Amino acid sequence: MRRWFWILVVLAILTCAREPKPNVVIVTIDTLRADHLSCYGYSKPTSPRIDDFAGRAILFEKAFSQAPQTLPSHASIFTGLHPRHHKSITHESPLADDVTTLAEILKHKDYETAAFISSHALDSKYNLTQGFNTYWEIQREYSVPERQNAHHWGKDLTTDAVLRWLKEHHSDRFFLWVHWFHPHRPYNPPEDYRTRFAGPYEGDANSSPDFIITVWQNKIELADEDVAYLRGCYDGEVAFTDYQVGRLLDELTSLGLMNNTIIILTSDHGEILYEHEYYFGHDIGLYDECLWVPLIFYGPGILDEHKRIDKPVETIDIMPTVLDLLEIAKPQGMDGKSLLPLIAGGKFEGCTYFFSETFPFPEKSLPRHAVRTRTAKLIWRETATGGIEKHFFDLVKDPEETENVYDVSNPACARLDSVLGEWIKPEGLHPARIPSARESGRWRILKSLGYVN
Repeated sequence: MRRWFWILVVLAILTCAREPKPNVVIVTIDTLRADHLSCYGYSKPTSPRIDDFAGRAILFEKAFSQAPQTLPSHASIFTGLHPRHHKSITHESPLADDVTTLAEILKHKDYETAAFISSHALDSKYNLTQGFNTYWEIQREYSVPERQNAHHWGKDLTTDAVLRWLKEHHSDRFFLWVHWFHPHRPYNPPEDYRTRFAGPYEGDANSSPDFIITVWQNKIELADEDVAYLRGCYDGEVAFTDYQVGRLLDELTSLGLMNNTIIILTSDHGEILYEHEYYFGHDIGLYDECLWVPLIFYGPGILDEHKRIDKPVETIDIMPTVLDLLEIAKPQGMDGKSLLPLIAGGKFEGCTYFFSETFPFPEKSLPRHAVRTRTAKLIWRETATGGIEKHFFDLVKDPEETENVYDVSNPACARLDSVLGEWIKPEGLHPARIPSARESGRWRILKSLGYVN
């Protein structure tokens, strides 16, 4: 009996002597393409603060999103599940109460949990609030004119709110999610950022910036000057967001939190910048410009060194990795895999196949489903007649996905056809109902912003 008493005493001392669990900060930058950051090879200086941060962190060179839509993708990041498994598959599909989120787990472990949201696409009605003590939404705090005026003058209201919260809670153990929306269309950066990256508008007078920025519908034919101008505006938004990342990092540093905080920077999806389908946007596409996103991990211990990892990973891997870093048990049935073995240089049994899907508003486009490997991608496009149009891309010969070389007799095509079909089979092509745009409150928002008639 005495022996067990002393064993318990030693265990109690060891437990008390352990370092406290680190804070966790997850930054999601809406619509951010990896290849428009300098640390991912972009030639323009859009991201000096993110580049500096990445130079002290673990950078995953090929991270892919599960959906090119804000709500489904974020739901996947915070559950470790594919959209067809958590069922939040569209812009208007709330996350179910019975799905376990990262915030719920960390709140149960006595973390102070807070989210700061810059987009109506993540409105609290969609139920990503699960587990958050604070769920700050810019659209509920400020009117549209107030937000537009602040952005015009280079002021970011979300960042201001985050820094106020950090000053109040820096002594707590916390989980903080910061979401910035700026790179999303319409690309309208503050004037100095627009001038720096887009320059003066020199396009056709019949397609003024006010017209070409309003690109909710697809297949708008634009002159080369217009395309260059819009891409420059997008880069300006990226650079403005990079400045906000710097403000956040500076505040964490000034509060003495950098040495005890895990920081993860990623995006929900990328953006087509007129490379495909005469289109600026993301939710119709499963091309790499829509799915390839930055993923950067920083923190104490194993994360406190710079490393670039070229093995493909997914954003559903974020949640299991965080839980492993914190030594917290993972829920059963997660699709994502912990990246901790990969970061540590150990054995990592990653995925052979990577799946992504999109379920846009029916008024806009029909669903699409994709599977990829390191060297090839197959996309199934549903058609109005109930069929499937198949697109196969050889990513070695054609990394920009410009030539559909699908051939049913090609073994590589047949293999991916079989893999995608088997993956989809349990829930079917449509794992949940796809609501129309007109029945949603979001349609009214789009109309008020001039995106639709």
